[in-house]
Amino acid sequence: MALILSYPWWYILFCLAAGAVYSWIMYRKEPLLNETSSTLKRILPAARFLSVSLLAFLLLGPMIRTFSREVEKPIILLAVDESRSIVNRKDSSETRAQIRAEFDKLKKELSADFDVRSYAFGDHVSENPVFRFDQRLTDFSQLYNYLDVQFSNRNVGAMVIASDGLFNEGASPVYGPSRLKIPVYSLALGDTTIRRDLFISSVNHNKIAFLGNSFPLEIIVDARQAAGRRSTLSVEEDSSILFSKSLDITGNNYHLSVPVFMDAKTKGIHHYRIKLSPVDGEATEVNNTRDIFVEVIEQKQKVLLLFASPNPDVSAIRQSLESSLNYEVITMPQAEFTGRAGDFNLVVLHNLPSGGGNETSVLEKINESGVSAWYILGSGTNIEALNKAGAGISISQANGQLNDVQASLASNFSLFTLSDALKNKVEAWPPLKSPFGVYQAGTNIYPLFNQKIGIVSTAQPLLFFHEQNGRKVAVLAGEGLWRWRLADFNEQGNHQLSQELIWSITQYLSVKENRSPFKFKARSNYRENEPLVFDAQLYNQSDQLINQPEVFVRITNRQGKEFQFTMSKTEKAYTLNSGIFPVGNYRFKAEVKLGDQVYSHQGEFSVSALQLETANTVADHQLLNALAAQTGAAVFYPGKTDELIRSIQSNENLKSISFMHKKLEDLLNEPWFFILLVVLISTEWFIRKRTGSY
Repeated sequence: MALILSYPWWYILFCLAAGAVYSWIMYRKEPLLNETSSTLKRILPAARFLSVSLLAFLLLGPMIRTFSREVEKPIILLAVDESRSIVNRKDSSETRAQIRAEFDKLKKELSADFDVRSYAFGDHVSENPVFRFDQRLTDFSQLYNYLDVQFSNRNVGAMVIASDGLFNEGASPVYGPSRLKIPVYSLALGDTTIRRDLFISSVNHNKIAFLGNSFPLEIIVDARQAAGRRSTLSVEEDSSILFSKSLDITGNNYHLSVPVFMDAKTKGIHHYRIKLSPVDGEATEVNNTRDIFVEVIEQKQKVLLLFASPNPDVSAIRQSLESSLNYEVITMPQAEFTGRAGDFNLVVLHNLPSGGGNETSVLEKINESGVSAWYILGSGTNIEALNKAGAGISISQANGQLNDVQASLASNFSLFTLSDALKNKVEAWPPLKSPFGVYQAGTNIYPLFNQKIGIVSTAQPLLFFHEQNGRKVAVLAGEGLWRWRLADFNEQGNHQLSQELIWSITQYLSVKENRSPFKFKARSNYRENEPLVFDAQLYNQSDQLINQPEVFVRITNRQGKEFQFTMSKTEKAYTLNSGIFPVGNYRFKAEVKLGDQVYSHQGEFSVSALQLETANTVADHQLLNALAAQTGAAVFYPGKTDELIRSIQSNENLKSISFMHKKLEDLLNEPWFFILLVVLISTEWFIRKRTGSY
């Protein structure tokens, strides 16, 4: 502890002098002193002297500087895999009890020397495991991300993962711990013994089919230690058998791909159940059944992709759209297009207008046809021609140069919804090449992204939407979408997020606008581990968002049972989280009364089962060994917990870290100083009153 002054230390002499002068003036002729004892004669002037001196001392701005030391023990992270694959065996209750006992022992023994934190993971991460083993997915990367955020720059010494090594979501566990930079020990759960088991390992199918067509299913059947047995593969819908095939299992490591073609005869969501009849002595029969859902729709959305010159963006957009059965894509140079724009639901114009050929007449035909348009600007865009093309944007002071521009999410965008994962990633993706200039867009625009140049977020739009003469128009003021697609693959191992962005833009532009003032948004499929979330918007006669009326939603299952909800009100819209529903097909109807008019929206959706955890009953301890070897740790088995504890305790790299904390505070804020002043003043006052003075 140290005392610091804002003035030189010798200023304290003035404070003492002020106290002495004040005390002398007050008590030099005080008759009270002549009537009191010699002790009081010293106490009263001394109390006045000290209180005045201390008050004067405060004028010097005294500060107290204190130093304190904090010691942080090494943190040990314990994570248990609570997915269903851990207890796939018939002795599941005994397995649960054994794992819990091992985990509790590990936590208790390590807590003496370390700061132990325990977590459960599967399809989500939670603190303090409950050992129910009911999570429907195993995602190691989600665990790594969660711990990386929670314990960044902390004294984390090691991590212990209790798992069977099986994962079915996210990146491989081997590639995640490198950023944590800690040894990852494994407590190997599950059984690597190959037992007799017949199972459907996967069903490859499209989620969407088109009315009147046939669509394929590829059913992958595997069997272990079941040579010479016979089973029957069947596909059912509403208890009606649509396909059946007898299977003769010819080896102990049997694998068969069975192609099946189904007819899309009626619109709507179809629930197909795929079954394998069990054989004697199977380890489990849970993985003999798979449920899939296929939505049958009437037609595809036709997209025309025109470009001024070849560009990797064109390929990125085409590949993204063709990966969805919702779209039929025709790609060609603008100079070769001689068809009717009205035959398409959307026209994408890449680097158009470019200022050459017959494109003026083509653009005029597109505008006159009423088809939606998506302009993508870049190095080949003729800015002067663009300003005259009716795209809804004017760029001035253009000099032909390009800026590196990153996306910055705009606020209050309401035309469609992007996933949180996409929102979190898009701002970090590589910059687009945007034409330099001052952008002036119309007043009734809906920006999704604004331009971010370097570290400066601007108000200039990068991607925005508007309506022009009753048709939808989007403008992306930059080329380089192919970079976003590559960045997505590098980070996620797939193109899911970049495709989501292109699908969302295309779907909004290509679908005919619902002119009803009541707009209700629901997905066609939900997974069984996620809540059903719906959004709605209501517009008044002035086309303003309102949410005063109540919106009622009724969900009905296949048995006719109804579930009724009232949507919650957000700032200017509605939302509903109706919780998790069982696997199956459902219908819904949403209603709202605006004035004397009742508006409604109805449809259907499915909740699909997550059966990945039941597909494999053989633990993958090789992956756990690879994970431990990569991080300089080791793998241990149930019953060997004492060895695991000793291995961690003997790790010399696990050391406590001490931190020095410096604190600077006004002396007046110190309680003891305030109490001292109160005691001095109160003592003098009390003595004077008691002796009859004032």
